[in-house]
Amino acid sequence: MNAKVICENCGHANALNQNQCSQCDETLRNYAYFKNDFREFYKLFSKDNIEILKKIPLTDTAYDSIINSIVDIGNENYQVFPENANVQHLIKIAKPYARVQYDNANRHPNFYSYYSFNKIFINRLTPNELIPGAIIHELAHHLFNEIIKQSVMHLLNVEKNLYIESFAWYLTLQNEYMQIVNEFVSHRVQEYFVPEHFTGYTSVLELLDEGNLDKDKIETALSVGLSVSKDVIFILEKYISPSLSVNPDIIQYLNLGFDIRSLDEQNKLNAMYTIIVETFEFIAGHKRDMQPVLNDLNQSYIEYNI
Repeated sequence: MNAKVICENCGHANALNQNQCSQCDETLRNYAYFKNDFREFYKLFSKDNIEILKKIPLTDTAYDSIINSIVDIGNENYQVFPENANVQHLIKIAKPYARVQYDNANRHPNFYSYYSFNKIFINRLTPNELIPGAIIHELAHHLFNEIIKQSVMHLLNVEKNLYIESFAWYLTLQNEYMQIVNEFVSHRVQEYFVPEHFTGYTSVLELLDEGNLDKDKIETALSVGLSVSKDVIFILEKYISPSLSVNPDIIQYLNLGFDIRSLDEQNKLNAMYTIIVETFEFIAGHKRDMQPVLNDLNQSYIEYNI
């Protein structure tokens, strides 16, 4: 976990999986990284890798190592911020993980903020008091993605590449239930850290209102989301503290109308492992259809980061 990436611009030693230099803001992924190479697709989604995934479980020891390695990405910011971090503090906390910037292109004018391909975008019209929560919400999306990426990297014993980035993005958005997991994680983390300006589980409710979803699968998705949100909270608590104590009686997810229960560690790991392996197998079994999908995601990463 002590490996470093040297910034070519300023020479600063950054954490291995950091995306942006903590000293000069230079992107640490070079042009060779942001390259659509179909050979890497077939190398990653090979029969050998499927066999490896089926043989190697996601253990609690490995998962703890993954979470701590994500903490290490931002360790230069460790315990240097006041309890009630302001916007500038949050931008600095996010910087090793995802760049925060205004949505000058106005891609999503109806959103206070959004996360896309390692970038956090803030709408210029977002009220100042809501910006901290918006940054935390979108950073939670990124950290959930990072957990998926590093889990795959661990299971296959490979370094991060563009297809692993796109795999994680596809996994978290592949169907309504994974979208529920993804959105619940971010809302729960936001509610935990800034409950005084929390505006509710709006995007989760939108997904639930789409109809024709299985109640048991919804509750499973919400329970997985609650469990993973605790890991994201653990990561962020290294840098910031909740601005208020959350009264357990007014936690808003309790009003969603579903039985949401935090999974024990083994069931959480089993759920994460199953999601990763089944998604990986699906892509590997439908290479002709899925290569263009992941290539399009790769291209989005390239456009957003170069």
